Amino acid sequence: MAAVAASPSDAIGRTLDRIAYVCLCAFIFVLPWEDTVPLIGGLVLSRWIGLLAFATTLMRVAVAPNRKKLFALHYGMLAFAGWSGLSIFWSVDWDSTLARIGTYLQLLVLAWLVWEVAATETRVLGLLQSYVFGASVCSIGAIANLMMGRSSGQVADPLATIDTFRYTIDGVNPNDLGLILALSIPMTFYLRARKTGALTALLYCLQFVLCVTVILLTGSRGAMLAAIAALVMFPLTVSKLPRWQRLASIVMCAAVIVCGVSIVPKETWTRLLNVGSEISEGTMTHRTQIWAASVEVFRDHAFLGVGSGGHMAAVANIVGEAWVAHNTFISVLVELGVIGELLLLALLAIALYCAVGMRNQERLLWVVLLATWSIGVAGATWEYRKVTWFLFSLLAAHAYARAAQKPRVGYSADRRGSQETALHAAQTSRRVRYS
Repeated sequence: MAAVAASPSDAIGRTLDRIAYVCLCAFIFVLPWEDTVPLIGGLVLSRWIGLLAFATTLMRVAVAPNRKKLFALHYGMLAFAGWSGLSIFWSVDWDSTLARIGTYLQLLVLAWLVWEVAATETRVLGLLQSYVFGASVCSIGAIANLMMGRSSGQVADPLATIDTFRYTIDGVNPNDLGLILALSIPMTFYLRARKTGALTALLYCLQFVLCVTVILLTGSRGAMLAAIAALVMFPLTVSKLPRWQRLASIVMCAAVIVCGVSIVPKETWTRLLNVGSEISEGTMTHRTQIWAASVEVFRDHAFLGVGSGGHMAAVANIVGEAWVAHNTFISVLVELGVIGELLLLALLAIALYCAVGMRNQERLLWVVLLATWSIGVAGATWEYRKVTWFLFSLLAAHAYARAAQKPRVGYSADRRGSQETALHAAQTSRRVRYS
């Protein structure tokens, strides 16, 4: 039978699909350092790239609709964003809640883009690579600031003269930068464990050395703990590498130690190594005081919360200053109440279920990523961050791509052979009957 010629709409759809994928990769590449670039036309660079990816994907869907059904993880994200939107009816800070609703709408668009565009495992790997290389840009920028003597305090205020001995890039809090980089560690090891060329493997090794060094330079204790969880990937993947890559891994670890000892200031090491006493006896840079105020607010608004984005206004009367919660779980509990907290926990449970249902290295990647994220956000307010929603969206896309590659249950070589034998027998019987 002659092959059916592709229609013009199919060709256009494939072209638009490729353009949308390239735009989405560019968006994810810029995502870790989007706040470093000056505004262009009143918008950050990633917003312009995201708009281009959205427009291209819309055109592709109009030309060649996709019949994929949403995952349970998508419904979890929709439920969480929907409850956040409903909280505007009882919010203590209407303006902040309205702004947060706009943020969640954009995050849902991001989830839809990843679902529509990253339909194969190759594309999922491409998005993972984009994030890892974007994180490398952050690492290089932070080391450049170290070489120029610009600590995080001087980056935030060029007129500041006090050296904080913590380093970051322009527009990014050192704690956020540390967590952004910590999340790239499992991705780096996963990509490196797959079949890659020598040059790519060396780039991943360099990325790891830069990443760990800069996490230490940020002086973020939460990011350090998250990075420790992420490093579980190292011993579980290095044994599967070729011999020369295992040797490169030893050199890579030695390089991290040398950089940590020679580059990271003594004051930063003191801050990092005092994490145990700070948790048991200190205030974690006033976090315990903020959390105590958050608990007090929660007691008065336990069921519905104070409204999405309303934490700062709610605790200002107690601590005398508007603070974010510095803990995602506490932030959601205060702003969205018990219902919102249950929705967040349900979303995490669905994500974990999707991760556990995957196979081999993919299961390891996503379980470690979820653990790294959970530890890191215990000291950061990340429920509405793009990186968080990118991770959940990519997990759904990866689970779908892997499931699409699974062979049908019971369809083994023996069964295939028996089916071919039965088909041959039926054809022989037919010939005999009509001869």
